[in-house]
Amino acid sequence: MGEDISGQASAQQAGFSGVARKTLERLALPGDHRELVVAEVTYPPGGVAPQHRHPVGGIIYIVEGTAESAYGDEAPRQYRAGETLQDRADLPHTLFRNCDPEHPLRFLTIYALEPGRSYTMGP
Repeated sequence: MGEDISGQASAQQAGFSGVARKTLERLALPGDHRELVVAEVTYPPGGVAPQHRHPVGGIIYIVEGTAESAYGDEAPRQYRAGETLQDRADLPHTLFRNCDPEHPLRFLTIYALEPGRSYTMGP
């Protein structure tokens, strides 16, 4: 998923048509080459991400809607507004979708990564 590396909040395509990503905050980590990133991501109604991976672990907080997620061959699990889940590093993220066909899914994702490196990679 693409993101604005200037640190300015901006909505962009992120992974597939209709997904918007807005970087809310970037914080350089003292004594480390990584930065902490907080991004807001919005999936369209019924939106489904293609299979992908994350190079590092992260935390997702569901702000609005219901998401369904699974890694590898594990059973899918649903997460509702107010709940959190973890993005897992270097495992196939085999399912991530907005369960609602009529309303968007909005969530925050928080992770530490080298500046300019993408948080989402192909399978």
